[in-house]
Amino acid sequence: MKTLFLYFVVFTVLLINNVTYGAGAGSFNGVQAGKAVKPVSNKNPLITHRYSADPGVMVYNDRVYVYATNDGDVANRNVGDNTYEQINTINCMSSDDLVNWTDHGPIAAAGQGGAAKWAKNSWAPTAAHKTINGKEKFFLYFANSGAGIGVLVSDSPTGPFTDPIGKALITPQTPNCASVTWLFDPAVLVDTDGTGYLYFGGGVPQGQDANPKTIRVVKLGPDMTSLAGNPETIDAPWVFEDSGINKIGNTYVYSYCTNWANGPHGNARIGYMTSNSPMGPFTFQGTCFNNPGDFFQTTGNNHHTIIEFKGKYYIFYHTEWLNKQVLGSQKGYRTTHVNEMPVNGNKLGDAKGTLTGVTQVKDVDGSAVNPAANMAWQNGISVKGQGAVLPVSYTRGAWTGVSNVALGGASSITLKASSQSGATIKICTESENGQAIGYVDIPAGGSLQNVSGTLSGATGTKNLFFVSSGDATIESWQLGGGTGGGNTGANTTAGTPAANTGANTTPETPATGNTNTTPETPAIGNTNTTPETPTTGNTNTTPEAPANTGGAAPGGDVGAGGFGGAPAGGAPAGGDAGAGGFPGFGNFGGGDAGAGAGGFPGFGNFGGGDAGAGAGGFPGFGNFGGGDAGAGAGGFPGFGNFGGGDAGAGAGSFPGFGGFNGAPAGGNAGAGGFPGFGNFGGGDAGAGAGAGGFGFGAAAPGGAGGFPGFGGFAPVNNAVAPPADSKPEAKPNADANPNSDCWSEKLGYKCCSTCGQVYYADKDGEWGYTNDWCGIPSSCKMNNASSATACTAPDGYKCCKESCAYYDKDSKGYWGLENKEWCYIDTAKCDGKL
Repeated sequence: MKTLFLYFVVFTVLLINNVTYGAGAGSFNGVQAGKAVKPVSNKNPLITHRYSADPGVMVYNDRVYVYATNDGDVANRNVGDNTYEQINTINCMSSDDLVNWTDHGPIAAAGQGGAAKWAKNSWAPTAAHKTINGKEKFFLYFANSGAGIGVLVSDSPTGPFTDPIGKALITPQTPNCASVTWLFDPAVLVDTDGTGYLYFGGGVPQGQDANPKTIRVVKLGPDMTSLAGNPETIDAPWVFEDSGINKIGNTYVYSYCTNWANGPHGNARIGYMTSNSPMGPFTFQGTCFNNPGDFFQTTGNNHHTIIEFKGKYYIFYHTEWLNKQVLGSQKGYRTTHVNEMPVNGNKLGDAKGTLTGVTQVKDVDGSAVNPAANMAWQNGISVKGQGAVLPVSYTRGAWTGVSNVALGGASSITLKASSQSGATIKICTESENGQAIGYVDIPAGGSLQNVSGTLSGATGTKNLFFVSSGDATIESWQLGGGTGGGNTGANTTAGTPAANTGANTTPETPATGNTNTTPETPAIGNTNTTPETPTTGNTNTTPEAPANTGGAAPGGDVGAGGFGGAPAGGAPAGGDAGAGGFPGFGNFGGGDAGAGAGGFPGFGNFGGGDAGAGAGGFPGFGNFGGGDAGAGAGGFPGFGNFGGGDAGAGAGSFPGFGGFNGAPAGGNAGAGGFPGFGNFGGGDAGAGAGAGGFGFGAAAPGGAGGFPGFGGFAPVNNAVAPPADSKPEAKPNADANPNSDCWSEKLGYKCCSTCGQVYYADKDGEWGYTNDWCGIPSSCKMNNASSATACTAPDGYKCCKESCAYYDKDSKGYWGLENKEWCYIDTAKCDGKL
């Protein structure tokens, strides 16, 4: 029994490498970084977790603020067409580099929960700032559907905003406004003398396509919340909606969206007019931006703002490109983009919409306290609340990416973070699957705290990515120097860091003789291989092959010591455990030792949870991983709820063992008596018999140590994954047979004996690994050059040059990895291999 249980301990330790926290790189076994709809090569849309339409843009204090109609969260895919009737909040985001955007959350503008309770909707916002009585004030104008214009005020560009007048600023009863079809789409200008002007209106009365005369301009009072005169008409030809206003030199430039009447200036394009007065009259000059459908094949309404920032002009606009990528068709959910606007004197050029976007105007200072909600790319995250600094919530495999961070040779990173159950954050460069330069373990607990990790190779200016192994929240991050200790303090108050807690400053890296000395085949997002390679077509469904643990000889038992830093238990290789029943096993993972009496009394509080109270063979083993101990009677009654799942109720040697990782107890009893072991991680229990008889999944050949039912633990073809971050280096072989069918012989490597995993791909071909690099035979793929030339990848990604092994599949097709970057697989080239 002791020997069998020691085998089980070996397995338990291996299992710990698949938990989602506290193990550095090991936390990412089985964790796949999600594929973003916006690849790293693109800067548009600005953000991809919220739909943000009708951008109104303000520049303040060398920062660009975008206020946008909140069309909803991108994560909500169970939606019909957008009717806009539900919209009563305004998204706010800002940037000082035009590529990384800080999400400040939705401003509650209208409705019973909003600042302006008289208004039903908050559409098409615009903003301005002005110094009044020595204090800077921020003004947010919005449309109550098409029925009027409201105004909110704040002492901060990110709010909170209040309603200063308790009613609409513009209504149909406002002079010269009764004939305006739609009282919406405001634009605001604060002139150099401090005078404010408001532009608004839209719609096309019957028979007036060429001259709708539905645009108005009005001078605002000194307080920016009252009118200083009556609105006047701007006779904009072929107008539809969407006012914009700029002052270039001494010229006032009014811009707008043309209507859909097939006029001479095109449908729903941005036209513009000029004047030497903010009130007009304005003279038509031409168009400066086509409909987004011309650039993104998503024809729809066109709404814009033009700004000047750091010596260049930019046009912000919205499209349904993201809507179409996520939902498969246009449903009216729009997202903001930005591109440069050519300007020559006081004339606007012809701007082009692109997914590539704009050039970043400055690097991110990694040594400063940076909000986690400042990002260029993301997958699977959410941002809740509203304000200047908001926390970002991550799920398993979720990530954020920051463009062009000046790393400055940093040796540490500090996060202000929390995780209810504990999680690890992997810090990568260049992409979500890029080089890992460090890990930060977040201990279990619900409160934000400073946690740190060491970095290696944090030099130059690179994209920086944060990938989470499980549910976690991050508010801010900061790079630091030195090795441990010191003051790197990621805090809520910029420039006032707190003392470093020193928690988890060293990513755990197994040494020779410890667990996982044999590199395992990880899922996408790990750092062990180049690139990270899960089982073809089914991400990491196959558990990794275990290495010898704690120095035990093959087939032998293991010592209890050395777990999580505890002193070694002293069991000799191949021998049984020392007397005392593993009493030193307590405090595994940092928890207090369990007090229960019995065979392994010190095993309690494993992983930090309270020891189970059940009586029986291993009463202290309960609450493993933090879950409540199972109540089933039998050999290991306290072992239930492992990983959070309910304990299985099946009778047998280990009846409480069901519910691993939350799955119900499996019903297939493997020979050897572990009937509750089924459905580990969701898979059906295997029926394979043999020594130990775990019946753990797909049948596998019997191996040393007697776990023949452990199917799927070995990598494909029983190959061992290559060492972390390695790749094949050419070592020319003068003795290579020039007539050999093995293309890799001339490079000094044998060809692989079979078609297996692709661990690396370069101009020479695809590489496998079986104790050393080997060239995958050319016969393993169909080398169709013509189809490769014709391959077109969606979403801005590249086509795979060599690989036919796929790691993700979606509605667009199959996705592979080459040199740690996502690529689109040419199905014609790889026909028969997918």
